Amino acid sequence: MQTRYHSAYLTDGCWSPTRCGLFFLTRIDGFLDVWDFYYRQNEVAFSQKISDCPLTSISVNQNMAAIGDAEGTVFILQLCKPLVDTTVKEKEVMQQVFEREARREKNLEIAKKLATDAQAKAPVKKGAADPEKIAKEREAELAQQL
Repeated sequence: MQTRYHSAYLTDGCWSPTRCGLFFLTRIDGFLDVWDFYYRQNEVAFSQKISDCPLTSISVNQNMAAIGDAEGTVFILQLCKPLVDTTVKEKEVMQQVFEREARREKNLEIAKKLATDAQAKAPVKKGAADPEKIAKEREAELAQQL
């Protein structure tokens, strides 16, 4: 699993102590990003400008977040209920998401190894198959088997 690319470097991050699918990231451009994998995995759930200076650290305790910047200022934020309160099925759903991603990574490693082995054994031909294409095809086959 990974976040999408952003031009501002990430400086710190932490998981929510109360919600297993939620994590916080601080950025060099002074923004705090909140990622909620329980609701959506492809984009930031919430982003807030905290400082004009680079944010350097974050610590979350229950419904409070302490965020430090490069000038030594610490911002204390009270988190709203949806960022603190977990749902009944969140832990179960997030466990399934993490297990699925772990299987996907394992399948990608196997497919890459198979593609590398196949490429090493096969003589190089004009128009030969692309190892990445082979790995993706193998991943799709393995995913169907699961």
